[in-house]
Amino acid sequence: MPVRALTIDFWNTMVVAHVNGERRRTERFAHLVRTVRRHRPDLEEPAIQAALQRAIDRFDASWRHRHVTPTTPEIVAGIWRELDLQVPEDDHVGTVRVFEEGLLAAPPALVDGLAETLAWAAGRYRLAIISDTMFSPGRVIRQWLDRHGLLPYFDAFVFSDETGFSKPDARAFEQAAAALSLSPTDLVHIGDLRRTDVRGARGVGARAVLFTGVHQDDDGPEPDTVLPRWQDLPALLRPA
Repeated sequence: MPVRALTIDFWNTMVVAHVNGERRRTERFAHLVRTVRRHRPDLEEPAIQAALQRAIDRFDASWRHRHVTPTTPEIVAGIWRELDLQVPEDDHVGTVRVFEEGLLAAPPALVDGLAETLAWAAGRYRLAIISDTMFSPGRVIRQWLDRHGLLPYFDAFVFSDETGFSKPDARAFEQAAAALSLSPTDLVHIGDLRRTDVRGARGVGARAVLFTGVHQDDDGPEPDTVLPRWQDLPALLRPA
């Protein structure tokens, strides 16, 4: 069956998440501490860090078991509840903005070969992004793509903070296919996680390509094929 469309994950497929990752974490936490101490100057950093970690743990459990990714406003609201804080709306909105826009303030690195390969693919296939989101919502990822000149290559976007469901939920792939006026079986999905990308793609009959250019994931089902570098994609898609 000829390839008609490519759907692509964002984190550790298009970008290297660990680049500037520590800076993003540090800046988010520093802002959180400043905000908390305006209202509870007695709270020590370990207590604030523990509240943040519990919120992250709840996110992770929801993502893994319910295939739902709580939004950043929901995560931040959970931190206030953990700390028994009544935070003014301005402080809540400001904290959400800092958490969300860390992707722009301390950006990850573009994966080598991606830009050139997308330019090649855009003239041959329909392209879409299917990405689960945590602190960086679809709104901010679009801004990042625009800054790098990549936004025009894509015909559709499925971000979990906007849809209310995350991979491997079949609806993520079905929505991308519908936006491209195609069937899920027309898709080739490229992502770095077996549990979400491979399982989700194979579940709807799409071809699953595991991207291993950033890290090796061994937890989950086998992909149809493996893509070690973006530069290898043209050969991988070439008809046998």
